[in-house]
Amino acid sequence: MLAGCVLAGSPGCSKKKQEDGKAEAEKAKAEADKKPLGDRYKDGQRLASALKDWGKRWSDTNDLPACDPLLKNAADQELCKTAGAALTTLKAAVAKPEPEATQIHLAAELAFATEAASEKLREASMEKLQAEHKAAPGPSASGAARPAGSVFAKIRPSGSSAKPSPLGSNGRPLEAAPVDPGMQVMQAYSRVNRASLRYLSQFLQFGPLPTRNAAFTELEGLSKRKETWPALGRTLREAAMAENDPDLQGKLKALAPKMSRRSGVRPAAPGLTPTMPPGHPATEPAEPAVNKE
Repeated sequence: MLAGCVLAGSPGCSKKKQEDGKAEAEKAKAEADKKPLGDRYKDGQRLASALKDWGKRWSDTNDLPACDPLLKNAADQELCKTAGAALTTLKAAVAKPEPEATQIHLAAELAFATEAASEKLREASMEKLQAEHKAAPGPSASGAARPAGSVFAKIRPSGSSAKPSPLGSNGRPLEAAPVDPGMQVMQAYSRVNRASLRYLSQFLQFGPLPTRNAAFTELEGLSKRKETWPALGRTLREAAMAENDPDLQGKLKALAPKMSRRSGVRPAAPGLTPTMPPGHPATEPAEPAVNKE
């Protein structure tokens, strides 16, 4: 009877072992096919492709101009000289090229320097606009009011798509207002500032995990030097959305809102609308779409 029971149970035991073995094999295959967590760009090819494109962009970037049109103080002008030197150093490092860690650090220094210079330029521009507004004449004796926004009419961003010039009383097109030198300077520093942050985001989003961690460490260092920096906050937030390493994603999500928090808004001068001219660098651009590749 005992032997019969053993023999009767053998087919069931054998079938269970086969099912367990099959399940283990499928689990092992799934683990083998699964990419290592946090290393979706482990081979470095995605970053290498991005850096190749950026190498040409940096070589085509013009040197930063002097800030004389807006900044008269020697200390303020020194900020622009520091930013110009930082751009020259980064361009040379990219062209060589220097190691990734060096490029990350130099790009961070350029971002910080151009942000400091841009802040001074924006402040000087607002002070200039306020002074022009106060000096603007009131309504003429005939009762004709000064056209709204005439203070801003002098400032036209270079390269903007302007509408056809209106015709004068003689039937000839009216001459467009000359490009303001101060606006050109502000745009130059603003462009390089945005480019430096976008360059850092290449390492932060598309590098292998050690590179992404190194880029975060550099940006974290910037956050300690400047507490509020909305543009840097966006860079961190975009990287967090694409990051799949839990530890690094947590750090990105924690730091991003701290950088984006504004301490307050400076009130506009009486009678002067805070709206800046079209194309003014102080106007923050819309957030670009995040590459979730």
